[in-house]
Amino acid sequence: MTSRTILPPSGCDLHSRLLRALGPVPRSALGDKPLDLRTRRIEASRLSTLMAGRPGFSFLRLGDMELTLLLAAQEGISGQMGNDEGSANGTIPSGNPGIGLEFATRLRRAFEQASYLDSYERLWPNSELLPRLKLRCSSEQERNPDVETSFILLTWMESEFATYCRGRRIGLAGAEALLLQNLLQREGFRRAAGTFWPSDARIYFHQIRNNGRNVAANLESIKRDLRRFVEESGVDTVFLSLGGAAKILCVELAAELGVRMFDSGAMLRALTYSGSDGNRATRSTHFPFLYRVPFAVWCDAMEETWTNLAPHQRLAKVHAQLILEVQKKEVGWTHASGELDMCRQNREAFADAHRIYLERYSHLFDYGADVRRERAVFLHFCGTHGLTKEGRQFLLWFKAKSVVSQLRWWKHK
Repeated sequence: MTSRTILPPSGCDLHSRLLRALGPVPRSALGDKPLDLRTRRIEASRLSTLMAGRPGFSFLRLGDMELTLLLAAQEGISGQMGNDEGSANGTIPSGNPGIGLEFATRLRRAFEQASYLDSYERLWPNSELLPRLKLRCSSEQERNPDVETSFILLTWMESEFATYCRGRRIGLAGAEALLLQNLLQREGFRRAAGTFWPSDARIYFHQIRNNGRNVAANLESIKRDLRRFVEESGVDTVFLSLGGAAKILCVELAAELGVRMFDSGAMLRALTYSGSDGNRATRSTHFPFLYRVPFAVWCDAMEETWTNLAPHQRLAKVHAQLILEVQKKEVGWTHASGELDMCRQNREAFADAHRIYLERYSHLFDYGADVRRERAVFLHFCGTHGLTKEGRQFLLWFKAKSVVSQLRWWKHK
């Protein structure tokens, strides 16, 4: 049976349709961080050497959404990749690559011409779908040698980032760039970042236009902005966090400008300890962890960065940040949003942050229906996991209301 005949209805987005054909989704797409990192650290060091020695170097990661987009184009499957940038939900995770099938040819070319391609074989569903993808890569292209050394980004961040940046002019570009710049002005953040942050590098920040929203429509303008940023700042390496569009722009700008371009994925969220993406007020689908930033410090920087958020959007970002406190964490590794860890340390961090949340944001709770919906979903989460008294009370009320609705339905049946 072909993949086309086993796909769910076309109302689903392309990514979900291809994944459903694989069967049940595992709780963890990566599993736990390997105990023995020697092989991974050797490959991370090799990546640094390759990058340092080659102006015009481009590093790309083949994420699961880019893989499904390329497969859809290759196999003639039509549809959309989904767009949730206008939504706001700090509890239920959501994300998309920012580009669709109209960019498939350009995206394929980027993967085929990249200086180094990490195929992400460790990641489900890449482990299942990758054999179907037909790429004609350059004979000079470097690759991760095997499954063990795939998904190298976070190992590289943990062991190489600070060292690589020393003495360099580094550009950090993405929807969270301004947030990171604002965080760095705060002593509480600098203490938290510790040795992960390069102390003797010249760092330049570039906030993607429109805070990274509507990337597909603005791609050429974003590329011009990045070109100007590189030329004016004189950076020799740019770490670009921009979903699927980063793949295209990294390869094209590396070749055109002779600058090193690094497709850094969720790296800016790791560096800012953010539970939501910069381009949306929605909880992220996974979280790469390096260090924990105090909740009040993060909220101060968030409010300075995004001054025009509506009350329900502001609460959604704060709720995503609160839930981040109880998400599973391993330094130099990422875990999906559904992987929670209710250990004592995480619960205490959540409780401390929740007290600050009530002090700072309770004045927003009566700002209309959008806020009430956002609060309701968050309170249901808190009640389900026994995190707050108000959450437990809300869950009891919610269950009682459901019972009453069922009784009324049976009565009028």
